[in-house]
Amino acid sequence: MLTIQELRDDSISIDDAKKIYFNSFSKKEQLPFSILKDNVELGKASFSGFFSDSQLVGIVYYTRYENLVYIFYFAIDAMIQSKGYGREAMKAIRNYFANDKIILLVEEIRDDAENNEQRKSRKRFYLRNGFVDSGKIMTEGGVRYEMLHSDNADVSTEEYKKVTDYFFKDSFYFDRDNENAV
Repeated sequence: MLTIQELRDDSISIDDAKKIYFNSFSKKEQLPFSILKDNVELGKASFSGFFSDSQLVGIVYYTRYENLVYIFYFAIDAMIQSKGYGREAMKAIRNYFANDKIILLVEEIRDDAENNEQRKSRKRFYLRNGFVDSGKIMTEGGVRYEMLHSDNADVSTEEYKKVTDYFFKDSFYFDRDNENAV
């Protein structure tokens, strides 16, 4: 059984968590770690680790605004994937936020993408674990993503903007491309 613990700068596992983050997401998908850290310190986000006994097996970074939860980053350590940790971690997340709408983005599936099989695999994982395809495409940082949401509620583009505006409020980094989201 997995346990979830919030990670702070003084956490013994923070360096391992950063490695999972930097190894799991392409540079174009990564926010500067300083923004992630700052929003945790401001109470606008949480960075947590999934542990099996005392071993860090995965991470989740999310923000919560009203009844909306946006999962920015979810990853299981690549060295131990395909052992059921992802499914168990997703179940824990869905149970914890059972009364909330959960949003996450996956890279758009495109035949010309060099990692298209990986994109398909990620999307299938989420669809098997309680998420549905919203049919909405969001563009963030020049990257096109498909928006998925928990199967207990539909999420509008406006709600997505609301939760991301909350997270990025007063941040110099945010470049909203979603005015043309479909």
